[in-house]
Order: sequence, then C-alpha cells, then structure tokens
Amino acid sequence: MSSSIVLEKACRRGISVTGLTFRSHEVHPGFVFFAVKGAHVDGNLFIEEAISRGAVMIVSMFPPNKPYPVLYYQSSDIDRDMADAAYEFYGRPSDALHMIGITGTKGKTSIAYLLESILTAAGQKVGALGTINYRINGNIVSAAPNTTPAALVLFDLLAQMKKQACDSVVMEVSSHALELQRVRHIWYETAVFTNLQRDHLDFHHTFENYFQAKQKLFENLADPHNPKSNRTAIINIDDPYGRRLQEKLRGKVNIVTFALHQDADFKADHIQESLEGTSFTVNGTPMQIRLLGEHNVYNALGACAAASVDGISEKAIVQGLRRLPGVPGRMERIEEGQDFSVFVDFAYTDESLRRAFDTVAPFKKGRIFVVFGCGGERDRTKRPLMGQTACSRADKVFLTNDNPRGENPKQIFDDILQGMNGFSNYEIVEDRAAAIEKVLEQAKKGDIVIVAGKGHEEYQLIGAEKRHFSDRETVRSFLRRKKEKHV
Repeated sequence: MSSSIVLEKACRRGISVTGLTFRSHEVHPGFVFFAVKGAHVDGNLFIEEAISRGAVMIVSMFPPNKPYPVLYYQSSDIDRDMADAAYEFYGRPSDALHMIGITGTKGKTSIAYLLESILTAAGQKVGALGTINYRINGNIVSAAPNTTPAALVLFDLLAQMKKQACDSVVMEVSSHALELQRVRHIWYETAVFTNLQRDHLDFHHTFENYFQAKQKLFENLADPHNPKSNRTAIINIDDPYGRRLQEKLRGKVNIVTFALHQDADFKADHIQESLEGTSFTVNGTPMQIRLLGEHNVYNALGACAAASVDGISEKAIVQGLRRLPGVPGRMERIEEGQDFSVFVDFAYTDESLRRAFDTVAPFKKGRIFVVFGCGGERDRTKRPLMGQTACSRADKVFLTNDNPRGENPKQIFDDILQGMNGFSNYEIVEDRAAAIEKVLEQAKKGDIVIVAGKGHEEYQLIGAEKRHFSDRETVRSFLRRKKEKHV
C-alpha cells in the first residue's frame, strides 16, 4: 500500500502520474503540481499555468478559489505530502542506500567532502548532497539551491544514485530540511553532529528551537522503526550541545565520539599547522589534510569516525584525507604568484569569521585585511557581532555588500556599524568587486587577505535580481591583471 495519499487519490481516479513538481514552469502532461506558498513566491498564483501545461492534479494547503478541470486536493500538510509522494513515485530509493547524514552549524560541507574522498579511496561509489552542489560518483549533477534539496528533488536524486549503483550517500542535513520534512522517509545508518552555534534564528526564532530541529536527525536514527543496521551517532563532545545529545541518545543507538579536548573515541594530537595544510595523529595514526585550521581537524575526525563505523580501512581513511585538494570556498587559498596570501571563505556569522581569523593568525607576518558584508532579509542580530569581530581582529576592514536581497543595503550597513563603534580601521565600499580590488591593491608582501561571506557562491542577490558574481573569480582576475602589469 502506498504511503502517499496524493498518489492514492490519483490512482483511484485512474490518473496516470508522470511527474511531480512545485515549479509551474517544469510541469509536463501528467504531472502533479504542488502549489506551495513560500516566503517569497506563492505557488497558488501559478495553478492555471500548471494546468495549461498539462498538470493532472493540484495539491494546495488552500481550498480552490474556483472550479478547476483537474483533480484538486487540499492538503493539511503539504511538506509531508510532497515527501510521501516523492518517496513512492521514485521507488523508495533511500531504502536501498547506505545513508549518512551530517548536521550542525559549521563543518557539514567539509566533512561531506572529506568523507566522500575517503569512501572513494576505499573503492565505493558515492552520492553527495550539500551546500555547494550535488554529485554522483564524483560528477556534479547540479549546483545546490538548498543545502538539503526539497523532497521532490531529493528523491529524484536518490533514485539516480541508486540507478548508478552508489554504495553510500553522504548528505548535509540542514535544520530547515528537518523542520520542513524534506528528509521524511529517509532512514539513516550514520548521523554526524558537528557543533551548534548562533545561526538561522530568523527561521527558528530561539536557540533551543534550533537545537531541537538538529536533534530530529538523531531521533530518526533512534526510531525503533528504523530498519537500518548498525545505527550510529557520531558526536563532537567538545561541543556542549554534543554532550547533551550524547546523554539523550545513550542506550538507544551506537555512539562514537570525537574531540580535541575531551576523552573521546577519536581524538587528535600533535597538530602541526601551516598555510599549506595540517598534520596530526588520530589515536596514534599520522594523518594529513590540505585544509587549514583547528576546526578542520574536527571535521577530519568526524569523517574518520563515520568511515570507521562503516568498516573502511585505516589505509583508505589516510589516503582519502590526504587526497582531497580542498573544499570550494572554505578558507580556499587563491594563488596567482602574488607575494601575499588570499583566502576566500564562506564565513557569514561572527563565530565563523572569528574562526577564519584564528586560522591565519599564527602565520601573520604583515597585516590582516578582511572584506565582508551581511546578507539581507536574514538574522539581523548577528550583524553588529560580525562588525565588532572584524574590526577587533583585522588591521583593516572593507565593509561591502553581500547578498542584500530586497533589503536596503544602508540598513544592513547601519546594523553592522553598531558593532564598529570606537573603531576607525574600516572603510565602506558598497560595490563588492570594487571592495575586493581595493584590498588586493593595498596588500603588500607578507599580508593576509580574507574575502568572507560568499565562499563558493557564483551569484549576488540584489533586489529581485540574481547576478553572476564570484569572489574567487574576482580575486583571480584582479591578481592576474596585476601580475601582467608587472611582467
């Protein structure tokens, strides 16, 4: 029996369903259109377009505002109904895959890349879903509009992964996805908890709500109906919320811990850092990553632990860690022959900005510059905290636009500047490309430049417009032009 009331209703009416979507422009004959009312776009406004394109059924949280010539179902929970329909329509693909979920505020993307590299070194075929893109066996399927895709997209991707004989799926699981039931019907065998820091309070409202959302991944793991074997929680117990999670899960699932400062199952020692990478030992075994900073040692430990419980050999773990060249936009070093260091990082909270400074501080020979801004229509409370962190840790700050979206950039700057009171080591350059070029023009031998906030992103959201923009491209282009001038 189907778990989807939507597909059951279509079947009873003799309707043959050929596809599912919540985007009206994707509708083809035979599709079910889910009219989702989002934060910015209301799918109910596009019902007639969907029908004109061949939709055979409409699902909405609202009653129809007029008679429609197709089956109409008023859903009491459209997120649930999308997940139920996608799970059934795509043949329950997650049941046949080894599912590894990673959640936490920071580190999800890096752990996913490290773990994917380890599993590949072990000879596995791997699917990966995360903030930067979605990958199958190392090939990029698409860029990632969401860290964890909507259920209709997610189960389609999982079906493709199953078809291409993936052994494991490594996926970042966001708090939004857990709240919006995007991962409903996915049973995990391994779940990793990285840490919990201030973020997404515009969505969750309180820090406790944020933690409760993250915790849902581990409730899935501990659910007695979970049919997967060897269900294991991998937990960073240096984080107080990790220790809280450990206590809650004790006796319900296998627990494997990692830490730098607590006694743990996976603990790193003898950490040696350089601007080229980090070496350390894990329970006596020497390991090396081409990533910078103590936080990436945590990420490597999380990946090691997840791989180990999956039966991956120590040799493959060491190889996989060493082989990964880096993670796009995560303290990514941009090298074009210049005599100073430039890093592009995704830091968009005060904690992650502080972490970026901590990473480069031991190697400071000259000045440290930072370019940053804050996204519009997002948590405003972090803005002055970021301003204070930037000015207190950098020699010079260039405050610029990030993704202002529909918010007035002046309001964003005013919020950030509240944390810069008493400081004079900053300059406002609204145009992001101009700000990046200005800092690179001023940088001298031995200086360190951090371009923070957008990382891997290749767009800028200004008003309703999505413009192509890449911090990495902008940095490389300027450094190459500067180099050519001096040849």
